[in-house]
Amino acid sequence: MKIRIGAHPSNLTLTALTHYQPLQQLLLDAGFEPEFLWYPEGKMMHQLAVSGKVNVIGTGTTRAVVAQAEQVQLAYIGASRPRRSWSAILVTENAPIRRAEDLAGKRIGFIEGSFQTYFLLATLEQVGLKYADIVPVNLLPGASLAALQAGEVDAWIAMDPYLSAALAGGGLRKIQDCGDVIANRSVFWVLPEVVAAGEGKVRALFDALVATDAWIGAHLTEAGELFARVIANGLTPEEWTRGLHGREWGISAPDEQLFAEQQAEGDLLFRHGLLAHKIDINATRLPFQLDAVEV
Repeated sequence: MKIRIGAHPSNLTLTALTHYQPLQQLLLDAGFEPEFLWYPEGKMMHQLAVSGKVNVIGTGTTRAVVAQAEQVQLAYIGASRPRRSWSAILVTENAPIRRAEDLAGKRIGFIEGSFQTYFLLATLEQVGLKYADIVPVNLLPGASLAALQAGEVDAWIAMDPYLSAALAGGGLRKIQDCGDVIANRSVFWVLPEVVAAGEGKVRALFDALVATDAWIGAHLTEAGELFARVIANGLTPEEWTRGLHGREWGISAPDEQLFAEQQAEGDLLFRHGLLAHKIDINATRLPFQLDAVEV
C-alpha cells in the first residue's frame, strides 16, 4: 500500500522518519510503499491533504482542529506526551510587561494558526482578555528573536530549540510557560483511505511513529545533528541537542484525554472567532481501538 507522508520542520518525529532511512524499515516490513513530501510550514498541510498529496500528517493540535473545522475528514492515530517546557512567552529583560495581563494592546509575534495560537488564547482567557485585545504579528521562528530585540514586537511566543537558544543568549525573560496553560502535544492523523486499509496497517503505521519518536529520545546528539542539517535554520547541532533535552518524548494511541483536549481547544478557538464552524471531536475517532502502548 502506498502512503504519502507529509513532514515539515515543526514536526520532528516525521522529519526524522523522512530523512533518516533506517527508521523507515518498519513501514517497509509492514508492506507500505512510503512516499515523503517535505514542505516548509505546517499551515500548508490543509491544501496538501485536500489535494491528495499527503494522507499521513503530523501537526500541532491547532492545525488538526482547524482542518476538521474546514471539513477535512481525518482520524487521529497518535499523540505525543504533553510538552511542559517546550514553549513560553518571552519579553526583553527591561520590558514593562510583567505578567499576562500586561499583554493587552501589545504586539505579539507567533506562528498564526499553530499551537501558539491556542497557547496565546488560553493565556489571554485566563486573565480576562480576548484575542481582539492584542495585536497578532505572524512571524516565523527564525525571524522572531531579531524582531523582539529590535522592538518590532513586544512579546514573542518561542518554542524549542529557539527558546533554549534565545534564553542562553541572555537579555530575555519568560512571562508565561506553555505547560502551565495547555498540554501542547503533536498529533498524528490520517485521511480516510488510510483508515480503510484496516486496523493492521494503521497499527503498523502507529508503531513506526512510536519507534521513530523513541529513537530521537534515545539519540539526542545524533538527532540534533540530523535536524541541524535537514532543517538548516541557522541553529547549530549543539543548540538543537540542548533544545531536544528539554522535550518529553513518547507517542501514545489516542485516548479520551486527547479527545477532551481537542474538543476544548476547538470550543476555545470558536469562542474567539477563529473557527468558522464548531467541531465534534467524535468524528475523528478510528472505527477500531489502538492499544494504548507508549515507548
